[in-house]
Formats: sequence, C-alpha cells, structure tokens
Amino acid sequence: MTPGAVRRVVHCTLPPELVHKPILHDLIRATNAVVNVRRANVDVESGVAWFLLELSGPADQVTHAEAWLAQQGVTVEPIDA
Repeated sequence: MTPGAVRRVVHCTLPPELVHKPILHDLIRATNAVVNVRRANVDVESGVAWFLLELSGPADQVTHAEAWLAQQGVTVEPIDA
C-alpha cells in the first residue's frame, strides 16, 4: 500500500429495495477507493443481500466510500480484520 493509504473491512447489509440496484458499480464510480469483495450473499427472491468489502486507498476516499454507502441506505459496520 502506498504511504497515507488505509485498508478497512466493512460488512454491508442492503435493504430489500436496493437488492436490484448496481450499488457496487455506483460506489466504484462515485469514489476513488479500491473496492474488493471478500464475501457476499445475494438472494434476489427473498430481497436479502450483504457484502463483506475491503476498502483501500487514501483515507479520505475510504471514508467517502463508507459515507456514500450509508447515504444510499446501506448499513455499514466496520469489521476488525
């Protein structure tokens, strides 16, 4: 990682109304954070989705990525990794 870069792992839970939306695509376009999907479960029929994401890059962009997800209605919980 470059100097000044950070790495955070977050658990994201999507509400049913967001399951059909391209949240990860939009996140990548909205920020300069590197988004790595570590694990995910999406059940479109039941409207349940969660992601375990590793966000990395400049600290302000990682923070912006977390805030952007929350603004979309995603529950974002930090994971100690």
